Amino acid sequence: MRRSSLAHPPGGRASARAAAALLAIALSGCASFGGQKDAKQVDPNIMPADYKGSVMAFLQNNPYDLVGVRAAELATPELRPFGTESRYVVCLRAAGPDWRKEKVFIYYGGTINQFIDATPETCGTAAYQAFPEITTLMNQLRGNKK
Repeated sequence: MRRSSLAHPPGGRASARAAAALLAIALSGCASFGGQKDAKQVDPNIMPADYKGSVMAFLQNNPYDLVGVRAAELATPELRPFGTESRYVVCLRAAGPDWRKEKVFIYYGGTINQFIDATPETCGTAAYQAFPEITTLMNQLRGNKK
């Protein structure tokens, strides 16, 4: 039985092998970009050095729905469990004319990584202290300099 020249064109297998080899080389090259072995490992639980300053800088760039706050309280950083790991958190309690919110800043490597709604497990026992700087900042962002 004679093979059809359309089923396997001359050099087709060699081209397929070359393409497979090039693909393997390309994929192995891509894999080396993500896994730098000399990269310095970051300790995820570094105590935030200037947590008040980092909170103020974060809120200045991301005021979210805190504009109009009339009173704010902040807790000192605490190491709290998150699933199977622990992270430093700073709890924020804020009150406006007709609202009250509890938020939490989650730190990774000493810097703010997340800003989310607080839960009773995260901030239920936080020792809050007045932090009027947030009220001043939010009023400035709103355009009311009081």
